[in-house]
Amino acid sequence: MTDRAAALAVLSGLLERSHGVGLRGGSWVTARLERALDELSAEAGGVDDALALLRSSPERLSALADVLRVGETRFFRDPAHWDALASRAEPWLAQGRLRALSVGCSSGEETWTLAMILARAAGHTSAARVVGTDRSERAIATAARGEYPASAAEHLPPPLRERYLARSEDGARVRVVDPLRQLVTFQVRDALAGPPPGRWELVLCKNVLIYFGDDAAERVVSGLLRALADDGVLLVARSEVSRVRALGHASEELAPGVTVFRAR
Repeated sequence: MTDRAAALAVLSGLLERSHGVGLRGGSWVTARLERALDELSAEAGGVDDALALLRSSPERLSALADVLRVGETRFFRDPAHWDALASRAEPWLAQGRLRALSVGCSSGEETWTLAMILARAAGHTSAARVVGTDRSERAIATAARGEYPASAAEHLPPPLRERYLARSEDGARVRVVDPLRQLVTFQVRDALAGPPPGRWELVLCKNVLIYFGDDAAERVVSGLLRALADDGVLLVARSEVSRVRALGHASEELAPGVTVFRAR
């Protein structure tokens, strides 16, 4: 009988080979993996049977990868990033084009924040287009609805909250207003499949690489950099900057404390 530690190693190997999922995200990712293994072992009748099930069923292994890669997001996370992006967007918008991509957007708060920032900078012109992608159909459905508990909007600066979100009659929920919806589309797409076709002035891929092993992370980053417009930039989470540098990609400061990457 395979002991638990060995089973976790086997399971981690299966996930990384098939879905690029690694354990670089830290103890909380490992904890998710342990819980998933315990639940599957209880269902299958033991650790060995659980591993056999995952080896024989790509669907079950894919479902487990989805569980491990459930992202967490919120409105206006990392305010310094949004201030820097608003300033950088102005030259693009002045030229009448800004195509922005939010990778691994989960339930959509980051994508909608990005749209708010660009819409305010653009003055509601048609210059900006924003696309949010995630591998989870459920997450994309939530993102596309654009409806959230009112408490989710607490981190938004009041001018953005009042301009781009409408409260329900009972005040319990908020909904993205229609003019902002016209700028945004959502797609179900795995980051490992590469970005949607097109060239992008701005790509956000924040708190996504933490789920990947090094080979998969390099595949994702390289694909995003190749998809950038000539003057485009890739922004990752602060905690991921050192990892992208370690993969061999040169960085630059967009603003103090805000690091971006460009295509070589």
